[in-house]
Amino acid sequence: MEAREAVTVAPVTDRTPDTAAAGWRTAVASALGLACGPSVLTVMAFGAFIKPLDREFGWGVPAITLAASFLSITIMVISPVQGLLVDRFGGRRLILCSSPFFGLSLMAMYFLPDSLPLFYLAWIIIPLAGLGLWPVSYLRLTAGWFERKLGFALGIANSGIGVGTVIVPILTAVLIASFGWRVAFLGLGALALLAFPVAYFLLAEPSPGHTGVRAGGDTLKRAATKRPFWLVLAAFVLLGAIGSTIVVHQIPLLQDAGLTENVATLVPVALGVALIVARIATGWLLDRITVAVVMSLYLIGGTVSVLLFAAGPNVWTALLAAALAGLLIGAEFDVLSYLIPRYFGRLAFGTIYGIAFAAFQVGGAIAAAAVGVSRDAYGSYTPAMLTLSVVCLACVGLFLSLGPYRYDSSHS
Repeated sequence: MEAREAVTVAPVTDRTPDTAAAGWRTAVASALGLACGPSVLTVMAFGAFIKPLDREFGWGVPAITLAASFLSITIMVISPVQGLLVDRFGGRRLILCSSPFFGLSLMAMYFLPDSLPLFYLAWIIIPLAGLGLWPVSYLRLTAGWFERKLGFALGIANSGIGVGTVIVPILTAVLIASFGWRVAFLGLGALALLAFPVAYFLLAEPSPGHTGVRAGGDTLKRAATKRPFWLVLAAFVLLGAIGSTIVVHQIPLLQDAGLTENVATLVPVALGVALIVARIATGWLLDRITVAVVMSLYLIGGTVSVLLFAAGPNVWTALLAAALAGLLIGAEFDVLSYLIPRYFGRLAFGTIYGIAFAAFQVGGAIAAAAVGVSRDAYGSYTPAMLTLSVVCLACVGLFLSLGPYRYDSSHS
């Protein structure tokens, strides 16, 4: 009974070709913005700077990588804040305000002195400077234009992170090799500034009266009284644990299994390509199949992936495991940005997304550290990978427990 209260959206009767074009333009612009946003330029590019910084300053790899923890903690803290601001002021305004500060914060790393405390402070300031550029700003904008093709539109927007994940680490490595790490930070900062013209000329803030998309829904307080809210948070804690463990530990795991360093570092390319495919394919599937079924399929693939990793993969099984993991990781935020309008409506989209994103970061931070401890204790990644297979199946159970959509577009 409860699952059917306020279940339908207003008929899409006033959607014109102009509004449709604005919606698709916003989806493509969101992909461009996310490809040069902080999700890529900080999280995915960080690893390329570890060895150059160690060579210049002699800080040691553990001390340098500790900055990544400061980055993750800052992301976790600011995600709900960004969500609240997006719901209050709109995504486009936040993107325009944040883009110059984020680009300049990366460029400022050119002047980094030999000081670990300043280095750590920088990785707190950089994600703060990019407050409005994390995915929820773009995804809320895109979601506001679509009802029937919501999944596909969100998939296009999210694909930008996948493309950036493949291209930016390569670009960063080339810049470092050719000009040094300081100039590489200047290059990344210049790339970040591209988000401003993209947002100014291409992004459009949706107006519900002109798009035919229902803008109402649950407040955060009301959503938190519903079982799906807590199921989603629990699921994204577990998804964070799965995805972060694979991304962080994949290369050393493959080296433990006997693969050479050159081969081990190439295997993640399969993950990156699968991630891009999953961004688009998941969006298309979500318009046709329920969230529960889509995520169950990906999580079964994730179970196979971690079991292959547990068995000590060879080159071919490692490629298969990486591809299956990439499909799961690529699907996660397509699913999150789709299920919020379906289960809670659009009213508190940014706030709910930010809280779930923070939960994801918590799961990832805990699991990545715990798996490292497990590897040292047992001398192998096998126990941790077997545990992750159980986590995948538990996550299937959480998604299957969500029940029917509360804000269903099937009658629009």
